Amino acid sequence: MRDNYNLYEQNEPREKTTGIASLRKLVSIIGGERRNLIVALTAILINAMLGLAGPYLVGHTIDTYVQSKQFHGVLLFSGMLLVIYAVAFVVNYMQMRLMGGIGQRMLYRLRNSIFDKLQELPLDFFNQNKAGDLISRINSDTEKVNQFFSQSLMQFIGSIFTITGAAIILLIINLPLGLAALAPALGIWIFTRFVSPWV
Repeated sequence: MRDNYNLYEQNEPREKTTGIASLRKLVSIIGGERRNLIVALTAILINAMLGLAGPYLVGHTIDTYVQSKQFHGVLLFSGMLLVIYAVAFVVNYMQMRLMGGIGQRMLYRLRNSIFDKLQELPLDFFNQNKAGDLISRINSDTEKVNQFFSQSLMQFIGSIFTITGAAIILLIINLPLGLAALAPALGIWIFTRFVSPWV
């Protein structure tokens, strides 16, 4: 009996792979990038902290110096804000360069391993699948993995740091108002947990 290698005809339903399991497989590909990943994560954390420091300093300046018309304090904190935003720009550029480099090197290794795997496949596989479809699928899928590591993952981790830091600052400044501000976020999280499996 001839084996079915057609990518668009699956005889047996494949078990769904969880996101964590997929991430573990990808971690093995970027195993040599551990040092760069640690530096990039540190840069993301610093960038998130600097992003939170800006609004906090603006609020402190308005409450302390603008209301009492102490313009020397306004100038001082404006200078501090300028320095914070300049450092945040440099750190953001560094993290983008680091994650972009990690993504490109991972893409190189991933495409090499796919090419090696293609060399092992039987001739029936290539008879049942068009070369153009294979090339398109490989390029599309590997490019999505590259975008995940160089852009999406960085933004996701940065958002987690920012949301967590903002929640802590809100609760420290005013506990009742902080809880009121965070209540909708809890509702959105619960809604997402229920809806995401259907999506």
